[in-house]
Amino acid sequence: MEDKNFNPVDSLNLIDSMLKQAKSAEKDKGADWIVWGWLLFITSITHYISIKLQWEYRGYVWMGFNVCAAILILYTVLRSVVFKRKSPVRTYTNLLVSRLTLAFFISLGVIFYGTAVTGLQSDGLVFGFLLQLYAFWMFIYAAAFRFSLFYWGAAINWAGAVFIFYSKEKLGAEVLLVHALCVGLGYIIPGHIAYKKFYRNK
Repeated sequence: MEDKNFNPVDSLNLIDSMLKQAKSAEKDKGADWIVWGWLLFITSITHYISIKLQWEYRGYVWMGFNVCAAILILYTVLRSVVFKRKSPVRTYTNLLVSRLTLAFFISLGVIFYGTAVTGLQSDGLVFGFLLQLYAFWMFIYAAAFRFSLFYWGAAINWAGAVFIFYSKEKLGAEVLLVHALCVGLGYIIPGHIAYKKFYRNK
C-alpha cells in the first residue's frame, strides 16, 4: 500500500478539524436537562393535584418517578458502557462531567434513602435538600460549559431551598409548586435554550 504524505494544507485542515471536534465536545446539548426537568416538573404537579383531589393512590406518584428515573439511568449506562458510544474527542471537561453525574445520582439516592428512613419526607423538607443538590449541579455545569444561564438556574434553586426551609410550617402541599417552579426555571428553560444553541452553532 502506498503511503500518503500530508502536505501543509492537509495538516492544517486536520488540526482545524480536531479543534472543531474538541470545541463541540466542550458543549452540552441540554437534552438531559430537558428530560429530567420535565419528569420532575410533571411529577411535582401531579403529586400536588393528587393531594388536593385526595386521590387514594397519591402516594405512588413518586414511585412512578423512581421507575422512570431507573429506566433513564439504565439506558444511559447501557448507551455509554455496553455500546461504548464515545465522542471523537475525549476532553477533560467530558470526563469531569461524567464523574460529576455519577456523584450526583449517588447523592440523590442517599437523600431519598435518608428521607425515607428518617421520616423527613412527610414535611416536605426533602425538596429543600433536593433543590440544593440541583443548584450545585447546575453551578458546576455552568462553569464547565461556560453557559451562564445555569448560574441563574442555580441561584433560583438555592433561593427556592432557602424559602422552603424558612416557610416549612406554612407551605404544606404548596412545597411541590415551589419545587416545580424552581425546576422549570432552572432545568427546563436553560435546557431548551442550550439545546437550541447547540444545534444552531453546530
